[in-house]
Amino acid sequence: MTLNPGIAAKIAATADHAKPGTCPRCNAPVLRARAGRIAALDVTADPTPLDLAGEILARLDGRLTWRLITTALGIQRIAWRSPSVPTADPVIADHTCPPQPIQEALL
Repeated sequence: MTLNPGIAAKIAATADHAKPGTCPRCNAPVLRARAGRIAALDVTADPTPLDLAGEILARLDGRLTWRLITTALGIQRIAWRSPSVPTADPVIADHTCPPQPIQEALL
């Protein structure tokens, strides 16, 4: 089954729009989007922008970082962040749930 070209274009145009939501595991606020046009990744990111130190800590923790772009119409998009290129856009990182408490072993 093939999609109507008009519908496919609308889907492609809105795929990287950041949609607010909550994490199903920890109920933290997150932003979700499909970042990229060709080899898209499903992104679930924390909505809080990071400063330089926060970005470095997130990358050392193994988390990817993303640019949160706001268009002239106020629409937020999530785009790939190249750490070697400076950006004026806010930087956000992949969401990780806080560690869950470990139940003590029963005696």
